[in-house]
Amino acid sequence: MGEPTTNSFSGAHNFTFKTERLLLRPLRLDDTDIELVYALKSDPEVTFWQPPFTHTSQASDWIKARLETKVYLSFCVEELQSPSNNESPTAKPQVIGLCGGTKLPEIGYMYRPSVWGRGYATEALNGFIKFYWETFPQGHPSIEAAEEKEYLLATTGPPDEHPNSASSMAVLKKCGFDFWEYSPSPVPGESGVMLLGWRRWGPGYSPEEVPEGSF
Repeated sequence: MGEPTTNSFSGAHNFTFKTERLLLRPLRLDDTDIELVYALKSDPEVTFWQPPFTHTSQASDWIKARLETKVYLSFCVEELQSPSNNESPTAKPQVIGLCGGTKLPEIGYMYRPSVWGRGYATEALNGFIKFYWETFPQGHPSIEAAEEKEYLLATTGPPDEHPNSASSMAVLKKCGFDFWEYSPSPVPGESGVMLLGWRRWGPGYSPEEVPEGSF
């Protein structure tokens, strides 16, 4: 699956795929993706769990870090039929967010607030999960621990501590993730805050034990 693209970084991938309304293509070190990453990472509403970016160079460095190692499998998300495309056939696709592996098997996603509430996060994540297990049925080759090849995982803040956590949890549940465990937040100033870990097992895999508790 996937149509080739070019990128000079050793950790970059060349996969592209579509869902009903979205195109997911490789993250690139270009003006479009730098602008997207900076817009997302400088918005406190989006990155409420960490200090916001204050300069575009931080966005460039962030992209480079994800293209220089194979533990990331990052995609930019574009609308296939955005309002700008309808108005002009020559308009560029609107790049609305990021989705994919953040450090496999961990996944993550973030979107411009202007497109929240349209179901894009759920659609893109479901598409990524399907792509991932079809492409890597034995788990991504960058994952060393045998057990971690069996699932994808995600982390959210507790709803009573972090705004927007409830929405992110809802996306994960719709995409087949189950609550798995608590873990302490690594963010400075959040000592005592327990994050929620989620797992989604791949086809043919299942946990030996299911933890108590649910959300």
